[in-house]
Amino acid sequence: MKNSVAIIDFGTSRITVLIGSRGINGTVNIDGIGICGYAGFVGGEWLDVEGLGAAVAQATAVAESSARLKINKLYVGVPGDFLSCETGDVTMSLGKKRRVTDSDVADLHARGNMYFDDAENTVINIQPIYYTLDDDRKLIAPVGMPSSRLGGSISYILASKEFIRLIDAAAANAGISETEYVAAPLAEMLLLFDDYKRDNCVMLADVGALGTTVSIGRGDGLCGVYYFPWGGECITDALADGLGVSRDDAERLKCRVNLSLNPAFDPEKSRQDDDTDGDDDEVDFERDEQSEERDVGIMQTEYVVETRTERITYPVAMTNSIVENEIERFARYIDKTLAVCDYDYPEFIPLSITGGGLIKIRGASEKLSEFLEREVEEAMPSQPLLNRPQLSSALGLIDMVLRSEQPYESVFGRIKRWFSRR
Repeated sequence: MKNSVAIIDFGTSRITVLIGSRGINGTVNIDGIGICGYAGFVGGEWLDVEGLGAAVAQATAVAESSARLKINKLYVGVPGDFLSCETGDVTMSLGKKRRVTDSDVADLHARGNMYFDDAENTVINIQPIYYTLDDDRKLIAPVGMPSSRLGGSISYILASKEFIRLIDAAAANAGISETEYVAAPLAEMLLLFDDYKRDNCVMLADVGALGTTVSIGRGDGLCGVYYFPWGGECITDALADGLGVSRDDAERLKCRVNLSLNPAFDPEKSRQDDDTDGDDDEVDFERDEQSEERDVGIMQTEYVVETRTERITYPVAMTNSIVENEIERFARYIDKTLAVCDYDYPEFIPLSITGGGLIKIRGASEKLSEFLEREVEEAMPSQPLLNRPQLSSALGLIDMVLRSEQPYESVFGRIKRWFSRR
């Protein structure tokens, strides 16, 4: 694994292990991949602790087999459910005016780290929201700049020690000798948004099967990480209950849902109206309304789902109503999350959504935007063949690790390169 790195990403319903290397033009080559479904986690609690180790071992074994490589060091993405984020303003004098060094940046980070003796959490990432010099300019790359003072707004991301203990044990059981922990929401943010957007603040909701992580980010740091127990399976459960069908049938139906459909249109009635003779102005007005409806959305009254043994139809109106009610519930979760966020983010920034829990439903982003009264954008990796929302977290992790794994650079050199990307 001389030029490759291995990461493990914990979704709420599956574990993904990627072994990859840096390709041309900054792309990522995936040399091996292992995916294993498991019980997952909710509210910071594993639903099947005993099965966790077996799932980690299976995912890593499959990735090693496909890459024909043995994983010795594993970079672990910590999900938002096991993270907390603290930001603080830190400043220190440099004495006489001189150029800022890598050591100065490291000293500033250490000076603001008040969390080294936390009994339940440990700092895994320290990232700048911005730095300041003696002229009070805000910048992201202070190294080499002349100043007598260095300050900044610094983000400290902490991971649960219990999470680390369990995953260390699972990794050791899988024959992996070394682990290092990285905040998955941070890696995801750095992958999905360019420098300009992050400088202006970004808001990302990663919607999984069982839960959602909302991250507020600025510069190269996170300003807040929040989790709530709503995921794509909430829609599946609602469809199963509302329509009286099995969860498997509800999942198949969910894949067909298109919230842009107009279920009020009756094709049979339309044909009868088209056959009506006469110059009645009222009839002509009704026909004009139908023409407008056609411009609003595709008109369809039933979803058709085919299995191996039968062909089942479901009413569009009832199905879409159930899904929209769940999206409205999701929107309320988002509103409550933003209400408790103590970071002063700009009100106008859009909400970006990623992950496999919601983005696959056609028209869901538009409906969510209506409920939130906020612009909603879909975010996913831009690399061809890997541009899938469910890969945002895993691909962000391997991209971030590959950026830091440069054998010819010192630690401070890596920091300098990372901060000078913009």
